Amino acid sequence: MNYEHRLKKVVEFIGKNLDDELTLSQLSYIACFSKYHFHRLFTAYTGLSLQQYIRWLRLKRAAHQLIVNKDNTIIEIAINAGFESHESFTRAFKQICSLNPSEFRSQPRWQAWEQPPYCLPKQDKMIMNISIKNMNARRLAVLEHRGDPKKVGDSVNKLVSWAKAQSMNLKPKAGEAFGFAYDDPKTTSPENFRFDLGISVPEKLKLDGEVIEKQLPAGRYAVAMHKGSRDNIGDTVYGLYRDWLPESDEELGDLPCIFCYYNFDHEVAETELLTECWLLLK
Repeated sequence: MNYEHRLKKVVEFIGKNLDDELTLSQLSYIACFSKYHFHRLFTAYTGLSLQQYIRWLRLKRAAHQLIVNKDNTIIEIAINAGFESHESFTRAFKQICSLNPSEFRSQPRWQAWEQPPYCLPKQDKMIMNISIKNMNARRLAVLEHRGDPKKVGDSVNKLVSWAKAQSMNLKPKAGEAFGFAYDDPKTTSPENFRFDLGISVPEKLKLDGEVIEKQLPAGRYAVAMHKGSRDNIGDTVYGLYRDWLPESDEELGDLPCIFCYYNFDHEVAETELLTECWLLLK
């Protein structure tokens, strides 16, 4: 499975259609990846989120337009690059080359634009113990967190309070509490961040209100154990996508990365936290 070739097809398509609206669904279809995985695979390959990459290409083109199209105003170039205001364009432009557009136009400095930010530096592959496990289906009680990832703890407390209010004991056993990691908080704006929190529940339990039913499907899963702080769980997730997957000859199923929790911050020291990262396989 040549993942690099498929991602290069996307990079080529973006370059040829830079002025169009480029959606996650459209680009994941071109790459033949599930949209749940495409954004992480793209970031693992380029080092940037999809939107960061598109913005950088548009800004570099705008830098050339500032020099070549002297008759065009800066706001015209900004709008052509997808920015809604002079201020937002100036702020993004200056972050890259330390000059605002008018300064760059009068005295261009190209060094900042000569090294594309979208190639990951060579790095040693992570040594990972990946196992393929056949998992049974699970019925989950799920609370959907939408919004600022810093407030996930509030959603956790809501789900815990709901579980404690039930007549039966719903305290999850190790390996029966889950997170559906739709988005990476490091590359997703807070307002667009999505994360589901779920616990296994019996079929007879009725669910209503904010807590809804979802199914964790049976199937083959690639499983990697992450030990320690969950703040850097992305290292394990991207190790799966970048290092293991391209050499595995496996194809991903249509499900986001799943976190399976074996203990919690209130139970053990942060260094002893255990979290499995699951990828559904076809």
